[in-house]
Amino acid sequence: MHIHSIRMGFAFLIAGLAAIMLMLPFKCLAATGGPDAFGYTWADQAEATVNYNFIDISATGTQIFNGDDVSSGGIALNAPFYFFGSVYNQLNMASNGYISTEPADAGPDLSNDCPLPSIPSTGGGARLYPLHDDLVSTGYVQYFSPCPRTSDRNPGEACTVFMWDDVTHYGGGGGPWDMEAILYHQSSDFVFQIGPGNPEHGSGSTTGIQNTPPPTDGLTYACNTADSVPDNTAVSFYNPLYIPIPPYVPIPTLSEWGIILMSMLLGLTAIIILRRRAIS
Repeated sequence: MHIHSIRMGFAFLIAGLAAIMLMLPFKCLAATGGPDAFGYTWADQAEATVNYNFIDISATGTQIFNGDDVSSGGIALNAPFYFFGSVYNQLNMASNGYISTEPADAGPDLSNDCPLPSIPSTGGGARLYPLHDDLVSTGYVQYFSPCPRTSDRNPGEACTVFMWDDVTHYGGGGGPWDMEAILYHQSSDFVFQIGPGNPEHGSGSTTGIQNTPPPTDGLTYACNTADSVPDNTAVSFYNPLYIPIPPYVPIPTLSEWGIILMSMLLGLTAIIILRRRAIS
């Protein structure tokens, strides 16, 4: 009888401690690539934190170029975007599968830069490379608040989507396919998503980022490697300067604290009383 009561006392104590622990959740993100010198890391759809959720804006976005070796010129953003520590209010989207911070980049860079960092054959600016290759495509842009694809680290933030529609390799060779870069404006994280239909799957292209030329820092996800960018690839890049806001942790009310403390006190009281009886 005494042993059973002691066990019940311990059960009350453990229940009280467990109630406190359950009120203190935490979550961490495990990156699978990097960091580069600046601190960027990446994670792809093999991680539970990253999901492929393509946002098709071909019917709703603004068309900003169409053809071969062309670019949009400087496109004003609805909100600032931070990249390698600098703030940008406009970006330049090129048909050959990259985004430049240089508004004057006309977009003719058709030779994929590999590995990163690498001096571009033409053009300038810091660059985001969803899939850099000699491509023919139509470009669209659209701003969303909140973003249809939830940010990996900051749910509910706004984003700008740059979409390459009906992409083909110059001279033929398969396709078409769609791909996009989604830029988040509070965290300045971003994700590249590559849809189905590209026959090369990364064997002749570059996916990654690099800073302003002459580039001294970059992070490569894929570079001239077969099957490195399969259909429905999603790869997120994380801004090291953004500190995620911890998830909301509810603070127990007075009544909840009362229940927790009462459980602990009952358990301790039961243990003390039963120990004294056992000694006497």
